[in-house]
Amino acid sequence: MRMYARVSASLVLGSAIVLTGLSAPALAEGSTKTTVKTVKTDRSKAVISQAKKLKGKPYRYGGATPSGFDCAGYVQYVYKKAGKKIGRTSGAQLSGASVPKSKKKPGDILVFMRGGTAYHSAIYAGDGEMWEAQRTGVPVGRHDIWSSGYVVRRPAGGSVTVASAEAGLDTSR
Repeated sequence: MRMYARVSASLVLGSAIVLTGLSAPALAEGSTKTTVKTVKTDRSKAVISQAKKLKGKPYRYGGATPSGFDCAGYVQYVYKKAGKKIGRTSGAQLSGASVPKSKKKPGDILVFMRGGTAYHSAIYAGDGEMWEAQRTGVPVGRHDIWSSGYVVRRPAGGSVTVASAEAGLDTSR
């Protein structure tokens, strides 16, 4: 009986502590309340959102910053901003789950291959298009997939927590 009383008292005390922590003080007159909504979103949404933000940035061989990107530097930068660390070169971006072309989704990495060697990488945008830093003179943008000689990779870790009022996927240009 004594054990039952201790368990009951512990449950009552624990409930009181939890309920006290959930209550919020009343706002003072004239003050405003700001709410930050945290949502868990599919990483592909965060990747596409970051990719779009860099549209128009210049191509620069060896570049990995908004002042200039090469293909793999762009893909790495976008993924980093979306909360995922990946390799710096197209070859390093071959790591991750292999995905059949027919199952690719926006945000997947496309690695272009020639003779068994990776030479270009981009981010699948959907509808047969990709976000890429293509070559000198062509700014970062959304372009048609221009070759069938690619493989699809999906880095591990499919979700990311972001503070946002809106977490919808918009693959528009």
